[in-house]
Amino acid sequence: MIKRLILPTATVLAVAVAAPVQAIPAFARRYGVSCHFCHDGYPKLNPMGYAFRARGFRMEKEDAFELDKWARSVPLTLRASGTHFFVERGDDTNSGFLKGVSAGNLGRRLSYWVDDGVLISEGDKNFTHVKPDNAWARLEVITGGKLYLKGGRLEMDLPFTQTRTPHLFSYDIYFANTGNERDRIGDYQDGAEVGGSLPNEVHWSAAVVAGRDPAGAGEINSRAERFDGNVFLRLAKRFDRQRVGGFAYIGRNTLVRSATNTAEDDLLRVGGDLSLWIQRLNLYGVAMYGRNDNSILDPGVSGGTHQPLSFSGGFAQADYHVRDDLVLTLRGNLVSRPPGASAGPHQTFASVFPGLQLFIRERLKLSFEYGFLNRDRADIGAAQVDLAF
Repeated sequence: MIKRLILPTATVLAVAVAAPVQAIPAFARRYGVSCHFCHDGYPKLNPMGYAFRARGFRMEKEDAFELDKWARSVPLTLRASGTHFFVERGDDTNSGFLKGVSAGNLGRRLSYWVDDGVLISEGDKNFTHVKPDNAWARLEVITGGKLYLKGGRLEMDLPFTQTRTPHLFSYDIYFANTGNERDRIGDYQDGAEVGGSLPNEVHWSAAVVAGRDPAGAGEINSRAERFDGNVFLRLAKRFDRQRVGGFAYIGRNTLVRSATNTAEDDLLRVGGDLSLWIQRLNLYGVAMYGRNDNSILDPGVSGGTHQPLSFSGGFAQADYHVRDDLVLTLRGNLVSRPPGASAGPHQTFASVFPGLQLFIRERLKLSFEYGFLNRDRADIGAAQVDLAF
């Protein structure tokens, strides 16, 4: 095991050190600031970064928008990463990812974000187009981030982003379910969001989205293609660097086994979140409860079994910023849910992921994580080089 970890990691580190690049991200290039102006180790935002995002990618005092000036410095970033995965009792694999992002403001009221990517993997199909996680436009109804309207493809207003997470493996609770449903709060959604800031650094948002029915369900039954109108609600308060909040997701999934055997599955997700800074130590996490009222499809029962099922759990993360260029990380995931797509006693799925992030240059990062999983699941790890320019 030790040899399997040392060799790829050392190779990745050697490549990174041998290619020093002063990467300049889009916003830093446009405003003439360093990445640390908005980030505590990208992509994690500091209070200045949160305020910049809340204002629709605007500085507190920004020059008037000039189209020709914007055209000469279009905020465009390309993110490239290479990852080596370790799997206990399995074969190691390699993958690469290229993602282009353009984001910024177009004056006092309009801003946008568009991303698109390509996954490079081993095997017969080497290049796979990855659909955008975010492709939206935002209108400042009341400027300064006090009231905005956003529409398009968007990641819901989660406490901690899964799309731009600094970590190599997912927050498991974001993707937990009880049965056959496929709607998960960690996935992108198509819809609209309204939100803004209130006095005393309170943030709120409400989104109405299409929901995510199982892939291919619409080809079997057209009901799965309709706009479900699911609702995501968010409320959070900041205390300088600290934050506490809550969220809820209320909606419906259309489950499809055949053209005649479908089920309407009402879903509920409620959770709370907390982020604390103790000098250089950032402690944060999410606790969440989920319930579905009809998530099991039975071949002999049309319309589902109508048996309610639930899950609960969350994650706790500790990031210790040893220096500006070195972060030690530790995350624990815990999900208690029914076994597969059936009713039964809840099973607890736990994992622990220690790791590190080393910034070779401001936008050139080496990351490593290794996960220890319970219930006889294979442990898994990854080493990654990530470059943004």
